[in-house]
Amino acid sequence: METAALSDGVWIEEIESDVLKKFEENQTGFEEGSVRFMPFGQVLPRCYARFQKEISELSVRNDDVWISSFPKCGTTWTQEMVWNVVNSCDFDTAKSVSLEERVPFLELTAITERRHMENDGVEVAGTGLRNSMEQVINMASPRVIKTHLSIDMLPKEVLEKRVKLIYVCRNPRDAVVSYYNHWRVMEGFKGSFEVFFNAFVGDVCGYYSPFIKHVLGYWNRRNDPNILFISFEEMKKDLPAVIERVSEFLNKDLSKS
Repeated sequence: METAALSDGVWIEEIESDVLKKFEENQTGFEEGSVRFMPFGQVLPRCYARFQKEISELSVRNDDVWISSFPKCGTTWTQEMVWNVVNSCDFDTAKSVSLEERVPFLELTAITERRHMENDGVEVAGTGLRNSMEQVINMASPRVIKTHLSIDMLPKEVLEKRVKLIYVCRNPRDAVVSYYNHWRVMEGFKGSFEVFFNAFVGDVCGYYSPFIKHVLGYWNRRNDPNILFISFEEMKKDLPAVIERVSEFLNKDLSKS
């Protein structure tokens, strides 16, 4: 297992947890296990260390729009909405170009173990096999970029340049069920929901945990003029109202589209 140079002041903490041990015994996606990235406290696959510094130092553009969330909280829905707002409802492109191409997932390659890249071969956006950081770097402006990183693990320039950032949250009782199904399909999780739930509330659930700390990091910055905090429940209840809020936040007049 290769070592990686981390950013100054960043270190990896091994997690001693019977709950995590049981969780990892029931999945096949990550042979190298999970660790805690400090001082942020976020749990990520060990392989993320290969790219932590590169992601932290990513060059951010002033006209970027960033979308963040804990997984399974309405991210895909938000990506499609935001991309269409930014691009003045270009439905032809939205239908012909995949969402993974239009709104790249910044750290996807970083959370993909090298063995998957060696075995699977085909470089397709949205799989982690195509370098997701290079995809972001090579995009034309204005870029819409997805991440699940906690606010303090974002590329430093996101907050320094105060670029537009939209965070979407969801009731954790629903998020954990959706996350469980995600892990079953995407990461080969074979354990019971009880095993998964214990890892979720134990703040060691695979990647991006802990949930509450993740949400609070963005919630506590919700009054910053460059941050918009929305929810899955709001979109489900009144999507047109949320689209209007997003449009105003991004200074886009959709009536002209």
